[in-house]
Amino acid sequence: MADATSPDPYRLPTHVRPTRYDVRLRPSLDDSSFVGSVRIHVEAEAPTDTFVLNAAELDITACTFDGAPASFTLDEANEQLTITASNAMTLTTGTLNIEFTGSLNDKLRGFYRSTYVDGDGNEQVIATTQMQATDCRRAFPCWDEPEYKAVFGITLDVDDDLTAISNGREIERTSSDGRTVIRFADTMVMSSYLVAFVVGRLEATEPVDVDGIPLRIVHVPGKSALTDFGLDVGAFCLRWFQEYYGIAYPSDKVDLVALPDFAAGAMENLGCITFRESVLLVDPATSTQDEQQRVADVVAHELAHMWFGDLVTMRWWNGIWLNEAFATFMEIAACDAYRPDWQRWTSFGLERSAAFDVDSLASTRPVEFEVRSPADCEGMFDVLTYQKGGALLRMLEQYLSPESFREGVNHYLRTHSYANTETNDLWDAIEATSGEPVRRIMDSWIWQPGYPILTASLVDGALELSQQRFGFTTSDDDTIWAIPVHVRNGDDTTRLLLDAAGPVSVPLADPDGAVVVNAGGHGFFRVAYDSELRSRLSGDVLASMSTLERYSLVDDAWSATVAGQMSAADLLDMLMGFGDERELAVWQAITVALRGLSRLLDDEPLERFREMVRSLVGPALTALGDPTDDESDLTSTLRGLLTSTLGVLGNDADTIARCREMFAAATDDPRSVDPELTSAATSVVAATGSVADYELMIAGFETPSTPQNQLRHLYALTSFDDADLMQRTCDYAMSDAVKTQNAPFVLRMAIANRHHGAQAWRFLRDHWADAVDRFPSNTISRMIDSVKLLTDPELVDEVQQFFAEHPIEQALKTQEQILERQRVNAALHARESAALASHVR
Repeated sequence: MADATSPDPYRLPTHVRPTRYDVRLRPSLDDSSFVGSVRIHVEAEAPTDTFVLNAAELDITACTFDGAPASFTLDEANEQLTITASNAMTLTTGTLNIEFTGSLNDKLRGFYRSTYVDGDGNEQVIATTQMQATDCRRAFPCWDEPEYKAVFGITLDVDDDLTAISNGREIERTSSDGRTVIRFADTMVMSSYLVAFVVGRLEATEPVDVDGIPLRIVHVPGKSALTDFGLDVGAFCLRWFQEYYGIAYPSDKVDLVALPDFAAGAMENLGCITFRESVLLVDPATSTQDEQQRVADVVAHELAHMWFGDLVTMRWWNGIWLNEAFATFMEIAACDAYRPDWQRWTSFGLERSAAFDVDSLASTRPVEFEVRSPADCEGMFDVLTYQKGGALLRMLEQYLSPESFREGVNHYLRTHSYANTETNDLWDAIEATSGEPVRRIMDSWIWQPGYPILTASLVDGALELSQQRFGFTTSDDDTIWAIPVHVRNGDDTTRLLLDAAGPVSVPLADPDGAVVVNAGGHGFFRVAYDSELRSRLSGDVLASMSTLERYSLVDDAWSATVAGQMSAADLLDMLMGFGDERELAVWQAITVALRGLSRLLDDEPLERFREMVRSLVGPALTALGDPTDDESDLTSTLRGLLTSTLGVLGNDADTIARCREMFAAATDDPRSVDPELTSAATSVVAATGSVADYELMIAGFETPSTPQNQLRHLYALTSFDDADLMQRTCDYAMSDAVKTQNAPFVLRMAIANRHHGAQAWRFLRDHWADAVDRFPSNTISRMIDSVKLLTDPELVDEVQQFFAEHPIEQALKTQEQILERQRVNAALHARESAALASHVR
């Protein structure tokens, strides 16, 4: 018999593979339990009597192989089920039958329960799934690794009054004795983490026909009015992706399912995509551009996965970055096609900066690295996987040309359809169609941590470029990247590949003219200009630069300040020169820097700083004027950003008074105030509010008109400058009133409160065990992110010591990064606060 032991406790033996699953489940929503059976057709390399697959939190009641009884043991620690057949294989194919029971858990993973309150005030239960990364084993026994692709046939046995959906369309229905058995069409060959089924009292929109593919939104009753935008985005993106990929959608229908409880943002289950309500259901008349864009982004991201991830899948979880990075890249591309006026590639700069921030730390990681355990898998879902990965793909696309990049992607998908790949398979496909050294370029970015800063100098009429690793702390790291660089000098743009430390000389057509390194702003690197070159990036030249290029100037300056390469005083002086700026993205970078600087000041210097903020922001806001029907969405968004900045950072009395008026009007009639101003007013009222205002926020959360309105009021509870209200907010987050999908983010924002963040941190510290037990595991590291803002030496010691004793096993690297960033911020405060205070006096 074949040896079924595995040298790696987290991996299954490879001598047996599933080819088909027939899963039948009977969920009971009343007692949150389920009964199931699965028939698995398997193939083996040689006859065997032993089968090892995954199972977790299931009670196995019976097993057979080819009709004969089989014994079994369950290794709970390694989540593996070993079945030993009494009749060994005579051929290399056979059929396992497994019967089991389980519970619908409250951890938002595997087969779990979600709840909502119906129109009559009764709690209703939904049985739903979230299988990624390694949780399909909690719904039924399976080979729960992405390489073991198979066909899935799902049958659900449910109460007559319930809606049931799965990956495929419904193909058969029989009813008897108050129950209905529904069989769904077979899936394509796919990985177990893409299986989905949802059962509950739900409603569905009429399907939209997208070139023969029915697309609809499934939601809890009473929310059909919030589905039009998501349907429009979904239909556009489904058509757009089929054209971009040059491959038909690989299934028979698309259900977009809005769930009241969901740990992530959304999940790309084939044909049955699940979402948080707030990223699918939206009212365009009362939502901000950012809230609508979030819906468009997430819908596009998940639909992009139907090809890149579902049709072609990474072999193991070390490659999840490629799935998610590519879907991030494609979400921006599709959203940019859907709403060009949103300038989505420009706003992506702000998201890319979050990746820069992490990648500037000594504790960063390579984009791809070894993954072994389920906890390692969870740790991959971070800003480096999504935002850095997406930015690297954008850099490559812009270097090769969009057409060449797309041709390579098409070649990759066609070559590997229904199969599994490694990262290099994509590089090789693009290299084959483009003729460029794609693997050499991308290997330098994917396998090495960090990123470079290019030093740009003018030497004898030529541009000299040299590279070194950028970090918030000094090091002698000599890493070299193959950097695609675009340099603009006058009307000429030069494309080059900088793959040496330098200096490398680049001829200039106009040695006396302005030079923009990273022209277009798409490279994943920072630029440090010498004094001469920087002096040329001012006045009309600065105004003529693209929005993303100007954004990068500000973002680079803020990062240089954090790293100690630029003083806070010099940064503030630079920011004060942007009074004539009118582009949203640049102001987003400015406000990030202003918020950072404000945390370096207290008392009288802070008041003087607020005066400077008012003098910078006030005229820009006045120039925008009142909202008009024909203005762009980005203009409206900028007005909201400047209003909240002036009210909160600037503490401007007139703005605060106006925000109170707008908040009151919007509370009475949400459509009477521009949504951007409603959002801004909510934040300003909370930051400057009273107990009465706090009660209004509670009421807005508990009786919301939309999911976005609900979250807006919930998160506003974290901004009040009152210790008693902060305590109420923390207690509220730990109560049943706040869903566990949202509570960690309430606590994170509470810790970010400038005045009472330490209080919120100590609350979390004292309730740590309860929080870890109650909240979804993938939210724990996100919950603590704001401790990096606590820079008082006593608090730094307290936080660092606590987490030395309380490691977050599923996010050890992220935890390490947060703690390092806290030390970096503390060093910034110690280094710059006194000098900045003297500067603003």
